[in-house]
Amino acid sequence: MIELFAIRSGTMYELVTESVTLQGQRYQAPRSIQANIITKQGSQTYYRVSEGDTVLFKWKGKELFRGIVFSRTPVEGKLTFTAYDMLQYLVKNQDVYVFSNQRADQILRRIGADFQIPMTSISNTGHVIKSLVFKNDTSLYDMILKALKETKRQTGRNYQIYSAKGKMGLRAWPDPEDVWVIESGVNLISYQYSTSIEETATRVKMRTSADEQGKNKKKGSKSEIVVIEQDKAGQNKYGILQHVETVTGQINQPQLQKRAKVRLAEKKGVKQEVKSIQALGIPELQSGLPIYLKIPEINVKKTYWIDQDKHEFSGVKHTMTIDVVEKNSMPKGDQA
Repeated sequence: MIELFAIRSGTMYELVTESVTLQGQRYQAPRSIQANIITKQGSQTYYRVSEGDTVLFKWKGKELFRGIVFSRTPVEGKLTFTAYDMLQYLVKNQDVYVFSNQRADQILRRIGADFQIPMTSISNTGHVIKSLVFKNDTSLYDMILKALKETKRQTGRNYQIYSAKGKMGLRAWPDPEDVWVIESGVNLISYQYSTSIEETATRVKMRTSADEQGKNKKKGSKSEIVVIEQDKAGQNKYGILQHVETVTGQINQPQLQKRAKVRLAEKKGVKQEVKSIQALGIPELQSGLPIYLKIPEINVKKTYWIDQDKHEFSGVKHTMTIDVVEKNSMPKGDQA
């Protein structure tokens, strides 16, 4: 069922393959494969890959990956290699840029052209970013993520950088109407489950920065706003577990109170974690897509987003291991 080819100068060479592992992570470019191939059996030699070769991986006739070989390890008639899709060039390259009055898709197009990265369909992101400055050497991927984060902040729309058939693209984040199901007793093999109050809060305290209020007065002055939201039932059971935040920017007390209520709702109660979910392989599933997880024995019946995926192919067997998150939120910090 595995079809793995090396492409050189427009010619395809089929590789004698033992196994392929395909994996990726949400908001972490690129996707990659690691393949184990046979290069010699007795007097018979087979095609081997070199760094810079393009490789194409198909499963049951459907293309799942196309990328560039970056590393190899040959051992006694066999060879293990790792290849990355085109988003690798966004991660490996750094530069300084100043962008003025450009949309995120225009920024992506300029970067792609400057670094000779082949491109496919690029969606118009709509929002014009007045200024985006990178004075220090920054990875191209982090630049684009920052532009996409600014776009989402202004429009509420989320976009995904992807690689398909050896070309980089940009699309609205996939949110399919039909969601694949992983279900206990059907296609679920194993999982790890835990509960914890390590990250739980029974009280949230939020304050504004005095400087941000424009008064430049000491703490405790009228320029500082402090609000508290409490989970009394949680305090009776777990004690006081206080989460504190200092909020920057112009904000009034009702707005701060609302924000504290939202944060308490996020952090109250026992937290469940389901990870290392191993299941029968679904080739279409990859990080960033929704999945409905149904495990009645731990009372889990809901939709999650795939954070990491790892697909393993050997012979006619395909299994996958995924980690999931409840919300498809963008990473915090300068990287986005």
